[in-house]
Amino acid sequence: MKRGLLILLGIIVLVGGYLGYRAQRIIWAPNVVSLEQSHHLYIEPGTSYEELLLQLDTLLIHREYFELLAEWKKLPHNIKPGKYAISSGMSNNSLVNRLRAGIQEPVRLTLNMAYTLEDLAGQAGEALEPDSLDFLKYLKSEEVLEDFKISRKELPGFFLSNTYEFYWITSPHDFVQRMLRESERFWQSRTALLEKSGLSRHEVITLASIVESETARPDEMPMVAGLYLNRLEKGIKLQSDPTVIYAMKIEDPDLIVQRVYTKNLDIDSPYNTYLHTGLPPGPIRIPDPRSIDAVLKAQDHSYIFMCADPDRPGYHSFAQSLRQHNINKAKYHRWANRNGIR
Repeated sequence: MKRGLLILLGIIVLVGGYLGYRAQRIIWAPNVVSLEQSHHLYIEPGTSYEELLLQLDTLLIHREYFELLAEWKKLPHNIKPGKYAISSGMSNNSLVNRLRAGIQEPVRLTLNMAYTLEDLAGQAGEALEPDSLDFLKYLKSEEVLEDFKISRKELPGFFLSNTYEFYWITSPHDFVQRMLRESERFWQSRTALLEKSGLSRHEVITLASIVESETARPDEMPMVAGLYLNRLEKGIKLQSDPTVIYAMKIEDPDLIVQRVYTKNLDIDSPYNTYLHTGLPPGPIRIPDPRSIDAVLKAQDHSYIFMCADPDRPGYHSFAQSLRQHNINKAKYHRWANRNGIR
């Protein structure tokens, strides 16, 4: 009797040990293959459990162990779309918990050199799960204006060139909402400067977009901003070539313009600042925060004319008088003609 009991206890211990070993292998043992570099798993909305298993197939050492734990933790009914970081040697427990809880890896989205909503949608669609057409459709819809109580001309001004972190599955609505929140945060720290400028946010953003289109040199931006503020104060047309180019590209988005000629200056558009006094209806590009600050901290001077300076690529020659401006302009035209710029 005693011997039989000992045998039974021995069997129980062996079975318990085996079950513990199996549990350890299934739950906590490493089950992701060795990866030479960080790997990301992208789960699209609507992905089924079977499709998820296919994506994981080459990453798992023992797929059957993963499936056992996934079923037990009800992962098949709790699949959350997103971008997930997968690392070498992850256990099934870590992987299942990450996927079931939706612990995503953020993606970096850089908004830069965006002139139109199409550019903006393209950059967002390249980094995030929704297609660029989904972003563009929302940005051009009446829905976005109703959702955030803004006007069509104000919308581009809420997007600031910068690098942001988003979750991969961010929707067009949530993307705009985040951009408006970032815009508010940006302007809260510039309240005093904005009041001192005497301009509205929209006016500052619109002027900043012109300044940034005129010069890529941050150290020259305050000088250019001061020039345009002088012209606005005196009621002189801004006569900014980039606004003409913007008007031309509204009519033909694929048009490549290297030089603005006199014949281009009569294009009928509210963005043509050679025809219309004051600022155009809205920004001609998505401005960088540096160009906005250049307007808010514009340099105080008496210049009202400027022309590209061939002796300093990227910079301009400034003038107070039309006579000096014509001299500067003639110098630039000679240089452009010699270099075949058309």
